Amino acid sequence: MNIKRITQVSAIVVVLFCSTTLLTSQVRFRIAGGLSTDWITNDNPAVYPLTGSNSDTTSTRPFGGAYDGSQPGWGLRGYVDLDKQKTFRIPVGVDVFYYNGAQSIAGSNYQFLVEHKNTLVSTFTCFEWSFVEFPLAFARAYVGGEARVLFVNANTINTQATNIINGEVITSNTTVSNKASAIRVGAMARLGIEGEIYYPVFLNTSVGYGVMNLFGRDTRTSAQGGRGELLTARSLNEAGEGVLTHLNFSFMIQIRI
Repeated sequence: MNIKRITQVSAIVVVLFCSTTLLTSQVRFRIAGGLSTDWITNDNPAVYPLTGSNSDTTSTRPFGGAYDGSQPGWGLRGYVDLDKQKTFRIPVGVDVFYYNGAQSIAGSNYQFLVEHKNTLVSTFTCFEWSFVEFPLAFARAYVGGEARVLFVNANTINTQATNIINGEVITSNTTVSNKASAIRVGAMARLGIEGEIYYPVFLNTSVGYGVMNLFGRDTRTSAQGGRGELLTARSLNEAGEGVLTHLNFSFMIQIRI
């Protein structure tokens, strides 16, 4: 699966959807783009260190993903208002997240720096309801529910090894991929506020909470030939794929046309 191609196609779909709707209906249209970050919130091996400790290189220990904390990304949204009061609308969009985790493992005569990377592309559509308006602030709050399709790229593990042998420092670099790409279906609930900066430019900020892999999980263990956890580094001694809950924060500039 080519994640770059998927990202390009998803962005084109957002633009074409909005353009077609604008030409074939009388409802208002808007487009938004900007920052979109992601954060795994539950106790899943994806947030564990790549190994059990910073001084343990035991190869039989299950590997984590090192994705602990907020992960950067960007998003693109297109919106179609379903009524003149702008109370109900349908958005369609894409988020691209650049997951990156690292760990250093050191001993008396060696040091390993391991970096685990993955790119996630999440396309979605949903329904939003603006439940309150603040006329004096030219702003409104909204809630929504989203159905999401998640494209997980094959992961990349970069390792820089430094060894001291007979007083000589030897450094080597390797890059491998241990997990194939995958597609999952998830869902998310969202709460946000949009406010006018200078018409027709608005600021749209929101927070969403949901499940990445609600459907399509590989529940086989790695011993049974399963893929293992969705976002860990390796399929070594892993149980079946567990649920991944996540928090998405977006901060976007929105233009009404």
